[in-house]
Amino acid sequence: MKDANGSHFELLLGRADWERCTHVDDAGVDKTLAESWSTASGRDKLPLAFDADSASLSLAARISRFKAAPSDTPPDPARRLGATMDIFGNLYWVADGGARIDVLSSGSRTVSLYATADAPPPSVPTPKGGFAPLAPPVLPKRQLHALAVTSEHYLVAGLRGGLQVFDLIAGGPALELTWPAVWPFAPHGLAPRPCGGLAVLDRRQRRVWMLDRRLGMQAMFPVEPEAPSAFAPLDAATGAPLATGASPWFDLEIDELGGADPVAIQVLADDAVLVMDAAGVDGFALITLYMSGVMVARVSAAVVLDLIDADDRPGFVLRGFDCALSPRPEDQPQRLVIAAQDGNQCYAFDLLRGSPALTLDPIDSFLPMRRFNGLGLVRRAATAADIAVPQDTGLMYGSTGAWLPLVSQSRPRYVSSATFSTPPLDSDLPDCTWHRLVFDGCVPSGCSVLVETRAADTIAALADQRYLPEPAPMLRPVGPELPWLRGGITTDLAAGRGSWELLFQRAQGRYLQLRLTLAGQELGTPRLGCLRAWSPRFSYLREYLPALFREDESSADFLGRFLANFEGMFTALEDRIVAATALFDVRTAPDSMLDWLASWLGLVLDPAVSASRKRLLIHFAVQLFAYRGTTQGLRLATELVLSECVKPEDFALPVGSQDQPYGIRIIERFLTRRLPIALLGETVIDAPHWVDAGARWRPADGAEGLQQRYAAALLKAGVSATSFRPVPPTTSADTWSSFCATELGAVPQLASALRDAWQTRLTSLGTPAGLGTDLPPVWPSDLGQQAVWQGFVAHGLAPELKRWLARWQSFIARRYQRADSAGFVAAWGNWPSFDLLPAPDQLPLNTAALTDWALFETRLEAMALNAHRFSVLLPSSGPLADAAALARQVDFAQRVVNLEKPAHTAFDVRSYWAMFRIGQARAGLDTLLGIGSRAPDLAPQLIIGSGHVGASRVAFGQQPPRDRLLLSC
Repeated sequence: MKDANGSHFELLLGRADWERCTHVDDAGVDKTLAESWSTASGRDKLPLAFDADSASLSLAARISRFKAAPSDTPPDPARRLGATMDIFGNLYWVADGGARIDVLSSGSRTVSLYATADAPPPSVPTPKGGFAPLAPPVLPKRQLHALAVTSEHYLVAGLRGGLQVFDLIAGGPALELTWPAVWPFAPHGLAPRPCGGLAVLDRRQRRVWMLDRRLGMQAMFPVEPEAPSAFAPLDAATGAPLATGASPWFDLEIDELGGADPVAIQVLADDAVLVMDAAGVDGFALITLYMSGVMVARVSAAVVLDLIDADDRPGFVLRGFDCALSPRPEDQPQRLVIAAQDGNQCYAFDLLRGSPALTLDPIDSFLPMRRFNGLGLVRRAATAADIAVPQDTGLMYGSTGAWLPLVSQSRPRYVSSATFSTPPLDSDLPDCTWHRLVFDGCVPSGCSVLVETRAADTIAALADQRYLPEPAPMLRPVGPELPWLRGGITTDLAAGRGSWELLFQRAQGRYLQLRLTLAGQELGTPRLGCLRAWSPRFSYLREYLPALFREDESSADFLGRFLANFEGMFTALEDRIVAATALFDVRTAPDSMLDWLASWLGLVLDPAVSASRKRLLIHFAVQLFAYRGTTQGLRLATELVLSECVKPEDFALPVGSQDQPYGIRIIERFLTRRLPIALLGETVIDAPHWVDAGARWRPADGAEGLQQRYAAALLKAGVSATSFRPVPPTTSADTWSSFCATELGAVPQLASALRDAWQTRLTSLGTPAGLGTDLPPVWPSDLGQQAVWQGFVAHGLAPELKRWLARWQSFIARRYQRADSAGFVAAWGNWPSFDLLPAPDQLPLNTAALTDWALFETRLEAMALNAHRFSVLLPSSGPLADAAALARQVDFAQRVVNLEKPAHTAFDVRSYWAMFRIGQARAGLDTLLGIGSRAPDLAPQLIIGSGHVGASRVAFGQQPPRDRLLLSC
C-alpha cells in the first residue's frame, strides 16, 4: 500500500511475523522467537509472550505469590471435614467437629442445621411387671467426615464404618449404610462419579472404594489378571472369599515418588480416579491417576516452579491441602485446582491426557484466598456463566464467616524488560531515507518502548552496523495514519492505547533493522499489535523549496526533518482524499458508512443487523432484488439476519430452496399437494412416525398401469372390479377417493361436477337424441347436438363451475396454443375452440391427453387450493431452547418476511426441532434408566404468558415424585 506521496511500509502483523524476530539468549546465541517459544519451557521461558486474544507482543507474565503475614496461622487439616454443593446451589458442610451438617440455602441465603451425626436411639425392652423408671439410652459419639452429592441427588456423608445417605429430592431421614466388620472403613474423602456412583478415599488403609449409582459396592477388575493368591477378601453376605481379581476397592501404591499421604480424591469425566498426596518425596503435592483400579500415571506438582519467579523459588514448596476440578467446556482439558497447605493461595493445572498418560500444565493465574478456614474447596453448580467467564474457576472456599468464590485476580506480574530485533526490512531503494515508524498498541504509564535502528545497502553490511537510538515514540491523538482504517485500534490517551509514531533520524540505506526494548514496572507491560516502517521519506525540502535551502548540509538536515512533521499531518489528509473510493466499496467502507452506502440502493438496514451482515446484504443487493418475493430470496434474507454462518456462496442464486436439511426452511403450501409435509422440511410434529413418499402412478405408466393399480385396490377392498374413471362410481365411492388420494395425490372433482351439471341440463331439455349422460368425448357431428353443447357451456353452468372449467380450458390452450394444431387434434380430436372442450369423464387412452388430465388434476388444481400461502420454519433445540431468544428470533423473522414477501401472500412463522431423532425406546425389566426427567436442563423454565405447558418446567427444583431406591451393599 502506498500513500499519496508514494511512500509504502513494511509490516509486522500477527504471530507469524513476530516469530521471525530474533533475540539473544543467555548463552549469547541469536535465536528467533519461534525457536525460543517452541523449545523454552518453565523456568527458562522467553521473557516475551504473544497474546492470541489481542494479537499483540508483550512482556511475559509471572505468577504472583500471596505470601502469608507473620501473624497468619495455616488452616488446620483436622477441620477439612467435607463440603459440597448440589445442582440447585445449596451448600452443605460438616461443622462442629463432625457433629452436624449445616446448609447454606441458595434461596434465602441463610445458614441452618440440615442433619446431625447422632445415631437413632436403641430399642430398650419394657420390663415385666409394674411401671419403673428407665435409664436414658447411651448413644455412641459419632463424627462425620467427608461429604459429597451424587448426580442422582443423594447427599452422602462419611462415618467411621459406614455412610449416611440423604435423599435431597424425596427427603426423609438418613439411610445408614454400614460396612462389614471384616473390612475396616474410615472415609476421608468422597467424590461423585459420572455414572451416579461414588468414590470413597480411606486414608488410613490407603484404599479407594468404588460404589455404583445405587451406592452398592462395585467389583473392580484389574487390567491384567493377578496371580492366584491364598488370601482373598470375604463376601459380606456369605462370608465366602470373593472371586480372585475382583474387589470393591483398590489399594493405593507407593513408589520412589511417594504416595503414602493421600488427602484428596477426584473422579474425572471418563471415571478415572485422581488421588492427591499432600507431598511426595520432593515435598510437592503428588497427583496419581488410576484407571480400573490400576495406577497408570503419577506426576509431581513441582512443575508449578515453572511459573514462580526466580526470586521466590528458594524454599518454595507446594504441599497439597485439598483439590477440586474446575468446570470446563467439554472440548477443553479438565483443570485441577490445588489449595496449598499455607491456606493463602491456590494453583491451577490443566490435566493433559495422552502420551505420557498424564501431564500437569501449570496455568498463569493468580488465585489468592482470603482467610481460608480450612473447610475445603467446593465445586459450584456448573452453569454457562462459570464456563463463559475465564477469571471464574467455578469453585468456592470457606472463609471466616462466609463462602467466597475462587476467582483469578487481575494482578499479573511481568518481567521488567526484554529486547528483540526485527528481521531486515527491505525498501527496494538504494540509499533510501526511511521515513517513520508507527506501531499500534498500548504503552501504559510507567512503561516504555525504546527504538534503535541500523541501516545499510546490503544484508552483509547491515550486520556490521551498530544500532543508533531513535527518539521516543509519541501517541498520535488522531488515531492510525492509514486512511479509513476499519477495525483500527481505539485511541485512549489516558491509557496509552492507540498508534505510536516516531520520525527516523539517521536511518539511511536499502535495508533497515529495528531493535526494540520493552520495559515495564512489573505491574504493566507494553503491547505491540502492528508495526509499520514507512519508506522512502517524501521531502518537502527537496520537492517544494529552492536548492538554496539544501546547500548547508546540517541546516538542510534539520529543515528536512522539521518539515517532515507537517508532511506527516498533511499526508494523512491527502490519503483520505485519495482513498475516498474506499467509502464506496462495501469491503472497505467503515461501519458508520454502511447505512449511507445502502441508501444508494434504496435499502433500509435494520439496526439489529450486524455490520458483517450489512456488508453481505449490500454486496449482493442486486441478486436479492432479482429474487425478491421468491422463496429463495425470502430464505436468504431471513438467514442473513438470523443464521450464525452465512457464506458468500449462498448468494449464488438460483439454488434449490429446500435441498438443505438444516437452517431456515420455507414450506410453500402448494407443494404439499402430493408429498407429505415432513418430506418438505416441516418437522414440527412431536410424535415420531414413519413418513413414506410412496411410488405413485405417473403418466408414463399409461392408462393400463392406472387400471391395473385400481383393480388391485378394489380387490384388496373386496369390491368387484370395474374400470377407473375420473368420476366416482355409484358404488365404492370411498374406495375410489382413497385410491385417487394415494396414487394420484389428489381426488379429481371437475369432471364429476361438470357431469352432474350436464345431466341436469339434459333433464331440463328432455334428453335430445344422440346425447348421453356422459360428457361428449369428441366434438359432435350433428348440428343440433353441437347447439345443445354450446348452449350448455354458455348458459348452463354456475359461475363458480364456469370459472373452474375456464381454468381447465386455459390450461389446455397454453399447452397447445391453437385448436387446429396437430398435437391438440391428435390428443383431443377436432374441437372448434378450446372454450368448448370439457374435462374428460372417461380415462384418456392416448398418452398426451392422459398427461394433460393428470397434470391439471394432480398439480394445477392442488396449487390453486394452496396458492399464496407459506410457512417459515426456524431451527431450534426443542425444549432446551431459550424461550425468550426464540421469541426474539420469531419476531425478527416476521419483520424481515413482511418486508420481502409479495403483498398478496399470507404466512406464519414457527420453529422446528433441529435434532436427529430415531424411533422410540422400549423399557424392559432389566433396563437401566438414567436420571431422565430429573435432569433440570431437559426443559426451560416456564414463563407465564410466553411458555407452553408440556414444553417447560414449573420451577427449577420441581421434580416428579419417585420411590426411594433401596440402597445397600
